[in-house]
Amino acid sequence: MNTAANVLVLGASGYVGSRLVALLRETGWARPIGASSRARGEGQLRLDARDGAALAEALRGMDAVVNCVAGDAESIALGARMLAQAAAAANCPRIVHLSTMSVYGDREGRVDESADRGPPLGWYDQAKRDAEDHLRGYAASGGTTVMLRPGCVWGPGSELWVGRVGRWLRAGRLGDLGEDGDGWSNLVHLDDVCLAAVRSLQLPLGRGQTRVYNLAAPDSPRWNEYFTDLALAIGATPVRRLGARRLALDARVAGPVLHLARKALQRAGRSPAVLPDPITPGLLGVWQRHLRLDPGAATRELKIDWTPYPAALEEATAWFLEQESIDRLKSHVALSAG
Repeated sequence: MNTAANVLVLGASGYVGSRLVALLRETGWARPIGASSRARGEGQLRLDARDGAALAEALRGMDAVVNCVAGDAESIALGARMLAQAAAAANCPRIVHLSTMSVYGDREGRVDESADRGPPLGWYDQAKRDAEDHLRGYAASGGTTVMLRPGCVWGPGSELWVGRVGRWLRAGRLGDLGEDGDGWSNLVHLDDVCLAAVRSLQLPLGRGQTRVYNLAAPDSPRWNEYFTDLALAIGATPVRRLGARRLALDARVAGPVLHLARKALQRAGRSPAVLPDPITPGLLGVWQRHLRLDPGAATRELKIDWTPYPAALEEATAWFLEQESIDRLKSHVALSAG
């Protein structure tokens, strides 16, 4: 794809999608159009990825589409099925799909793209598998697809892997987890994921071909190392050693209560941020799991020069501390106004 290309980015209001649209604009050869169910502002398209007719209309004249849709199981799986059908109807030649390492299920050890998928660990794993299967069907009918399977996407702006982790460290709810935190983090910088998507749009592929790439920085650490490094960087010290019993109580007793309470606040039109973030049993499994993604294919074929862990940590720390400063200022203003 060497000439100017029209590229539709689904899920463009999300963490990855919004950054990808910005990077595509900078390439000079892509004309990106961002689409999402929450789209606002000029140049953005409001679109429900589960609406096949609306998808087909949005895809007319597009040279490619990048699927960054997140959300519930229906948005992920049904959205991918609708996308495959709409892309075929609109004769859109290429789909780049943002999948996840979760499709490997319960597998452990070093895993490359040829590995069989282990049993799924939950609804998210299953939905992402279904999405991949739908898009493989699109390739079998003559389209081309690139599946990107990132680990934990982090960097500035990452609420999932920087914001809430930093708050848990501040509150003493995270620290050195012992053997419960010895799993591999498979951290990958946001910009590396977006660059992989850009390179996937340019990858020379024939009709009916599919490529799959794991995305994880080769120097990504184990979770215990990351928790300790981030705690030291933001000044959440001393770093506590937490036992399995305490973690289990937080995840299995406090977690569901906090989750329901935050949902109730949202339904009432109030911000759930006034309550602590819940730690879930699923996260405990992620931190324990000894799956290590092999990113060799992406390094060779997509020419990814991975962001070094120390540089990514420095950027993430700066963002977290800035957000804390902003939140403190907002709280001070709110108290003053009251």
